[in-house]
Amino acid sequence: MASVKRWAIAGLLACLALALAYLPPRGATSSGRRDMFRAQSPQGTPARRRAQALAEEWRAADGALHLVSARRHLQELVRQTAPHTGSLVVASEPAGVSVGAAHVIDSAMHAAWRQLGLDETKVKVAVIVRLTGPTDARDRPLPEETHGTYLAPDSTDRTTCMAVVPVGTYWTRVISGGLRWRDGPIPFDALVQLLKAGLGPCAFYAAYGTPGKPVRQWLVARGWDLALNPDPGARERQRRSLIGMADPRYPWYWDAIYSLPAPAVACLAGRPEGCRAAVLAGASEDATIPFPDIMRIDRRWWGRTPRLVEGQRFLADVAHEVGRDRFLTFWTSPMQVDTALAAALKQPVGEWTAAWQRDFVQPIRLGPTLPVGSVAISMVLAVLAVSIVTLTASRRQVR
Repeated sequence: MASVKRWAIAGLLACLALALAYLPPRGATSSGRRDMFRAQSPQGTPARRRAQALAEEWRAADGALHLVSARRHLQELVRQTAPHTGSLVVASEPAGVSVGAAHVIDSAMHAAWRQLGLDETKVKVAVIVRLTGPTDARDRPLPEETHGTYLAPDSTDRTTCMAVVPVGTYWTRVISGGLRWRDGPIPFDALVQLLKAGLGPCAFYAAYGTPGKPVRQWLVARGWDLALNPDPGARERQRRSLIGMADPRYPWYWDAIYSLPAPAVACLAGRPEGCRAAVLAGASEDATIPFPDIMRIDRRWWGRTPRLVEGQRFLADVAHEVGRDRFLTFWTSPMQVDTALAAALKQPVGEWTAAWQRDFVQPIRLGPTLPVGSVAISMVLAVLAVSIVTLTASRRQVR
């Protein structure tokens, strides 16, 4: 009877130790707070959601109308100023900004243009830098400060790409002198980086011309998410991704992982098939190119769920890696995107992307794997259990 009790106690202790070792699983439990990584807001009433949807539709229609209406005026402005300013024309809104603010905007945009290595281009770019002004309008939604709007070249104007770049309330106050920077002068380099990123798809049109039909349909289907940042900067700065700087020991790291689509998660694990699926999503769709081709892009990092970590700089990195000539061959190719991109990279798309992804995030492990510490504890417990059984059996007496 005493030996049975010892067996029962030893078994319970072993089960308790195993439970402590394996529960909860290592860092793989979501905290349930995914809204910090997705563009979600607390659910309102049906009437409020309907009003928000109508406001979003109104902003999209108003932005499209504004671009189409401004194109004729900017076409004339391009013809008048292009001989003196090259292929870039900059305008400010509202038109009545101060001379000093207009000069700062013009200088920063031209500095961004030069840093991108653009000079005389076949496709000209007309940029409207939209400052935030006071509004008393009560019969329309407030303007959206986080969405850039772009009008691609089309049959009406094949040589001009237009971009409306809102700078938001903060930069409006800084540029206009209403807010002093803590060190005194305007942080000009930061403004240049902001406007450079704001060029978005128009920078690719200026640098490489109009893409071939398969590439253009692929980008339209994806919302141009792989071509939002024309200049990712130095390679050492590329590691500054949100997930790459996170610590896997904290729950919010896994919240960020869980907020990504399945192919993006597979790519983070270094699986080429997942990387390929993440890059080529939309390539098989026969997307209709709208007319006019107006792109409205949310420029906030939290405003969209990325299909690939740091995907907004993917095509810029491809162009940097393969060189202008090979990238231009891909950009204008009539072949399918997978074939053309693999030819430019000179290796399968998934393998190149998996290596590229490791520049931002250390590969994660997927699947049921056991931590080394837990395996060690279980082995110690197994040895202990065998020792107890052996000792008990050696002292057992048969009566």
